[in-house]
Amino acid sequence: MRKGREPMSKTAFVGIGLVIVGVVCGAIEKIFYGNRLDANNVLQESFFLPLSIFLTLIGIVILAYAGVRFSWKHMN
Repeated sequence: MRKGREPMSKTAFVGIGLVIVGVVCGAIEKIFYGNRLDANNVLQESFFLPLSIFLTLIGIVILAYAGVRFSWKHMN
């Protein structure tokens, strides 16, 4: 490894993983359940849509936390 370069923290890996899983859940929602209306014109969606939004947002928050912690550690 090059001198002066640190590996990514476990927190950043968890954040990236959650964002990836969230995007995959969103793709599954779009492919298998996308834009279905029932007989009463009510949108039918699966559990994947709220799950994808939740996982992606949590992943972004964790990545932001890891970035702030990384920059705070290197400022001192």
